[in-house]
Amino acid sequence: MKDLTRGKPLKLILLFALPILFGSIFQQAYSFTDTIIIGHQLGKSSIAAVGSTASVVSLMFSTVNGLVTGFSVIVAKCFGAGDHNAMRRAIARTILFAGAITSVIIIGITCFITPILHALDTPESILPEARDYLMIVALGLVVTLIYNLESGILRAVGDSVIPLIILVISATLNIGLDLLFVAVFQWGVRGAAIATVLAQAISAVVCFIYLIKRRPFLIVKPSDFRFNGSEAAEMLSAGLGMALMYSIVDLGSIVLQNGINGMGEDIIAAHTTARKILGLILMPFSAVGATMVTFCSQNFGAARYSRIRHGIRDGLLISFGWSTLAVLLIYTAGGFLVHLILPDGGELVTSTALQYLKFNVLFFYPLAVLLGVRSSLQGLGKSIVPIIASIIELLWKVCTVIIMIPKYDYFGVILSEPIIWTVCGIMVGVIAIFTLRRMPKDDPVTD
Repeated sequence: MKDLTRGKPLKLILLFALPILFGSIFQQAYSFTDTIIIGHQLGKSSIAAVGSTASVVSLMFSTVNGLVTGFSVIVAKCFGAGDHNAMRRAIARTILFAGAITSVIIIGITCFITPILHALDTPESILPEARDYLMIVALGLVVTLIYNLESGILRAVGDSVIPLIILVISATLNIGLDLLFVAVFQWGVRGAAIATVLAQAISAVVCFIYLIKRRPFLIVKPSDFRFNGSEAAEMLSAGLGMALMYSIVDLGSIVLQNGINGMGEDIIAAHTTARKILGLILMPFSAVGATMVTFCSQNFGAARYSRIRHGIRDGLLISFGWSTLAVLLIYTAGGFLVHLILPDGGELVTSTALQYLKFNVLFFYPLAVLLGVRSSLQGLGKSIVPIIASIIELLWKVCTVIIMIPKYDYFGVILSEPIIWTVCGIMVGVIAIFTLRRMPKDDPVTD
């Protein structure tokens, strides 16, 4: 475990973020490996089938991750304040509330899967594969929740290494299962989905064993589920606020996916390929963001306000540095990355994916502000501003489908996210400055 309320913020953020980053890399390896194997073994049509469900899958995962992240803010605050009894009650509420909400999501997706895909304007030629893939991933969401709960709780108390180790094992197994189910057993996209769910299930089991053996103080008892109304309200406010923010962003992506699905298989395949690559490149931002949630939560619980200011500054410096490296990577190796996923996609697919990547990566600097500062505000319990920013993003993506795509075709999609990253990045940055200025200038304790 790591106490983030003491020591140099820059060093702590880097050391805490690196395991999260490596863990994200291996977690993304699930999706990236699926895409490469599907592209090589099954071809462009299957890539398009998986890609056509990407926004719905992302919405499910983001909602669950948002719930757990929001709940973990309360866990981290209690840990930073040194109140282990309150911390275990927070963990109990996390299990109860997240489990109930995830069950509703699973039931909703599985019962209305075909209408959802039709609403997304999924081409009939890829509809059966898209339905199979989405159904398996939706049913496996319970496994995703369990692992996210375990790793989120560990990160809240400063342990970002163990989730990484477990993910390395699981990702390696996932690659083997992908090859077995898709290339050997010829199960198609269903095999790729089953491999991902099974790998996550193993992660959840191993992590649970570790919690029992090495972190028994985190294990809740029946008495921990007896909490009062104010505690429940605080937890639901944090978790639902974060989940709402994440889900609003992905609802916008679903709206955008609807416009993209109407452009045909080549554009769907190109967009899917580009988004897979972009997902990998964005992982350092996600790692820093996850770190800032825990860092700000622990220090806010310990009333160490000057460290919060220094930590946010250092987190932004790290993200700006990565933005520069990302630009260099895409402009020197972007074509190689596209061919790595889809070697026989054709000139239109390759050029479209590369155009998307080269334009979007130039706007990583305002995106770094948006993601880093938004996460910091969440760690401070300020969830309203991030939600407002997410609503603005949703409305803009609706405008993209209604106005930008009819006028500029796929280039309207390429323009969409950089514009909203810049607008929302400026907004949350200005609000964060005023929020930090209202905090006490002096800490009640010193390092």
